[in-house]
Amino acid sequence: MLPHTTYPDIDISLLNNNKPLLVCDADEVIFDFMTSFESYLNSQNLFFSWNSYALEGNLLDKNKKEIHKDFIKEIINDFFKVNTVTMNLMNGAKKSIKKLSSTFNIIVLSNIPCNFYNDRLKALKKNNLNFPFYSNKGPKGKVMKKIALEFKNNIWFIDDSPFQIKSVQLAEKRIKTILFVGNSKLEKLIQHRRHWDFFSNKWKKNEEILLNLEHI
Repeated sequence: MLPHTTYPDIDISLLNNNKPLLVCDADEVIFDFMTSFESYLNSQNLFFSWNSYALEGNLLDKNKKEIHKDFIKEIINDFFKVNTVTMNLMNGAKKSIKKLSSTFNIIVLSNIPCNFYNDRLKALKKNNLNFPFYSNKGPKGKVMKKIALEFKNNIWFIDDSPFQIKSVQLAEKRIKTILFVGNSKLEKLIQHRRHWDFFSNKWKKNEEILLNLEHI
């Protein structure tokens, strides 16, 4: 069992060493976070400006003024409190993940706040995505490196955040990464130096990348 870097601790012994591992983010990868979040903001007379690939600097009040970063955590917490269990899935996510699970071990690794862990677990189970789920805080490179030290088969990592992809690539070179951005508005905002191995905006494309390169 890995040291305390996630909640709960990641138990590598539960994985099948004869299958590669796919570590998958949740918000904007499995769950359609931005659609739900923007609807929530509008219901509160708040707005998202789509000026950059981040939350800070994009949240606007009713007067279209930028909301101070000190209040962003409160907004995010209230959003998850209301929407975590009912959030819709990304198009094609369920079908593709189910298909991939016959070839890959699958772990869901999300930076959702720990106090919403049980709600997110409930949402995964409600959608019959019964895979090990762990909440993380901060860059994911640290925990992915620790996984790679214990799990010797191939490892893949999918996330919608260029920052998280970079964190993983800098931490452990042998992990293959897919930057998956299924929201067309977010895709237009990607201005970061490329650190990902592959880019995708559809789950069907994720399937093709993963299954072809694992020689299935």
